[in-house]
Amino acid sequence: MSIQRILFCAEGQLGDLLLLTPALRATRESFSRSRITVLVVQRRRYGANGGSPGGVLHHSSGEGTAAVMTDSAYVDEVIEVDRPLIRSLKGLARLRAEWEIVRFLRKAKPDLVFCTFPQDRFVLWAFLSGAPLRVGQKRQGLSRLLTIAPDLERGRGGVLRYYADLAAAAGADVRHYGTEYSVPEPARAWAEELLRAGGVRGTVPLVAVHPGATGPYKVWPPERFAALIDGLQASGVARVILSGSDFDREIVRSVREHLTSGVLEVNPGGSVARLAALLERCALTVANDSGPRHLSLAVGTPALAIISRFQDREWGIPEYGKSSVLLQGAGICPDCPEGECNNIVPPGEKYGSTCMRMISVEEASAMVRVQLGAVT
Repeated sequence: MSIQRILFCAEGQLGDLLLLTPALRATRESFSRSRITVLVVQRRRYGANGGSPGGVLHHSSGEGTAAVMTDSAYVDEVIEVDRPLIRSLKGLARLRAEWEIVRFLRKAKPDLVFCTFPQDRFVLWAFLSGAPLRVGQKRQGLSRLLTIAPDLERGRGGVLRYYADLAAAAGADVRHYGTEYSVPEPARAWAEELLRAGGVRGTVPLVAVHPGATGPYKVWPPERFAALIDGLQASGVARVILSGSDFDREIVRSVREHLTSGVLEVNPGGSVARLAALLERCALTVANDSGPRHLSLAVGTPALAIISRFQDREWGIPEYGKSSVLLQGAGICPDCPEGECNNIVPPGEKYGSTCMRMISVEEASAMVRVQLGAVT
């Protein structure tokens, strides 16, 4: 059959969208005459109004994480779903909101729908859209509604490979797995002016430290980030930029309160483009298991990710190669069963699961030095 309209149903987290780019690229190259739409389900609200204009569904303005799609050469249309608004509705109002999405999908008449996340909502949307080809993983509750259901799991080989294999199952030729984000020139000009005004110059490597994450258990303790920053700057190994979005204000403030050295603090707001331009100028990014880590790698900047014991099963991303280094606790966790991580933050603490707290400042500092080539 002729495939003219392709729809990707995707989660709106920054990392997920970036890891989807190899699948989108392969789909564009393999179905070059098709129109590609990405339906982005947002868990957070971005923009000046903090919500969606005109209901639960709207064309993306490119604010927030959706910029990964709106700035992509492989995507023709980006539609955002306001998940917080849907969840806030009850009864008939919620049914109407869900039906608004179904009406859009039926009007769009896709020939092929990718359910990139194994959840019932995506499969139902794909089925109700009327698309003759519906792709999603086999091991999920409503897989009988799919027409192409490969035996895949995100924990086998990682999320990036999972997305690419879904595309391949529909006939896309996945030739390489590099993620990408094309930084707009206005964002580059913004970053250049920011660094100039901040007095950033000279030959000392620039390191971005982004301490935020989507959950407290994924955050390496702020006092340790502060100690890492102080040590790197005191030794002259690096000049550090402390970055964070509006969602990271509390964590960034906590890091700043523990600092003894001065640091250039940057909040690009909801602009992925500006954050990308900033990371592009750095020699290294240090982050938790979070979107900025993936954004850094997508613009060609190496990253050190401080993550919990088994997050590498989905988020290790071996396709990144040597530019991506993971730092994980090596000890036996007293709070979780062997081979599992329940993301338990110790009593009395606010951030960092037990296994993340096994990672010392000294270990992180040594790894930064290795990545910067500063070991003597």
